[in-house]
Amino acid sequence: MKTIKSALLGNKSLAATDDKEILIQVTRILKDHRELIIDRLLRDIPTYLDYKFNVRPDKNQIAAVKELLIRLKKYDIDINYYKVIILNVFSNTNTHLTNEPFYVEIDEYLQPCISANEMKLVNTEMA
Repeated sequence: MKTIKSALLGNKSLAATDDKEILIQVTRILKDHRELIIDRLLRDIPTYLDYKFNVRPDKNQIAAVKELLIRLKKYDIDINYYKVIILNVFSNTNTHLTNEPFYVEIDEYLQPCISANEMKLVNTEMA
């Protein structure tokens, strides 16, 4: 029996023995963990954007980021961001989730919106 330990979800046991079933269970746990992180971000988008991207968003930017976060929350996990975790699950009995790969995915997903908004701000300042 394998266990995934998450500070947000607690301990999750993987009951499956088949690799395909284990992968399905792992991706569900990863999606649940990511959803909880996104829920936390949705509560204070301005602070996160200021901290992570050094951007002080206006109402429109906050609304755009909120929409993106809600959309990402509904998407399946992109396994490319979580390869290390998945390999760890298959090679170990216990796996501890860290938030880093989740934030990498979230930040890369938000980056085009932030960059577009920064360009918009630069263009209006130059005019």
